[in-house]
Amino acid sequence: MIASTYDSPYSAAMNRTYRSFAWPALVLLLLALLAWFAPVAPIDPWKILVPKKICTMIFALAFIQVIGSFSSKLLGARAGAILAGFFGGIISSTATTAGLAKKSKSDVKSDAQTELLTFLAATMAMLFEGAALVVTGTDDFHFSVILIFLGPLLATTIMLISLSHKIAGTSDSASGIDFKVMPLLKLSLFILGILSLSKILQHFMGKTGLLVLTFLVSLFEIHGSVIANVQLHDLDAISVRLLIGLLALSVLASYLSKLFLISVLGSKQLRNRALRTSLILFLSLLASWLTAISLA
Repeated sequence: MIASTYDSPYSAAMNRTYRSFAWPALVLLLLALLAWFAPVAPIDPWKILVPKKICTMIFALAFIQVIGSFSSKLLGARAGAILAGFFGGIISSTATTAGLAKKSKSDVKSDAQTELLTFLAATMAMLFEGAALVVTGTDDFHFSVILIFLGPLLATTIMLISLSHKIAGTSDSASGIDFKVMPLLKLSLFILGILSLSKILQHFMGKTGLLVLTFLVSLFEIHGSVIANVQLHDLDAISVRLLIGLLALSVLASYLSKLFLISVLGSKQLRNRALRTSLILFLSLLASWLTAISLA
């Protein structure tokens, strides 16, 4: 009798939640295997379609959708949004932003504050990863270089903490995991289309300079451009001041691409909040760049 009382109704609801997680978990596992074993080399003459990147992008979108829904039901909207944003941002901050923007417009139950929390957490993950790549990727470390990431990281952290206090942390374990495959595939095609357009523009413009290439690459993810530019600095091909400028440009391009995705795919409420938040991020980046240049 005691066990029966304990098992119902909370335990039954939790069991339904865990059972509903089985199918999304299987999909995540399959996508992870595809991303792991997919070829790294492009499969088209224009070097646009890279199977590994495409599979990783789709995995990132699915991961955000599943982990965000699951964690919000177990830990509450606040913790769920932060976890989904941060871990999604580690995989792909661009895909994370595109996913939450699309959801904000299609889901009538969407909450702009919670979505903005996910956006900030994804941005924090991107900046944290960029800083880690700079610290671990060079033998000739300069503190002024890392400032490009520390300033925006501080601003993002403050906004994240401030916003999280305004969001309720209650969980809802009664319903199942919200996981849909078709919107996932459509969004993947949309991002792939933008990526292809960027590659085409890059092809026709040619390698006219590090600034152009850094900006184009960083519109999607900053990691590749950060690694490449840090290596160029280690080879004495570029100065510390130029490296600082290139890293700042990478972060700026990433901000602009995320703002563009939210403007095109997101709801009006999320778009308005993201514009105000992005202004603070831009100002923090400008302040960090000016400080770093003065110390270089």
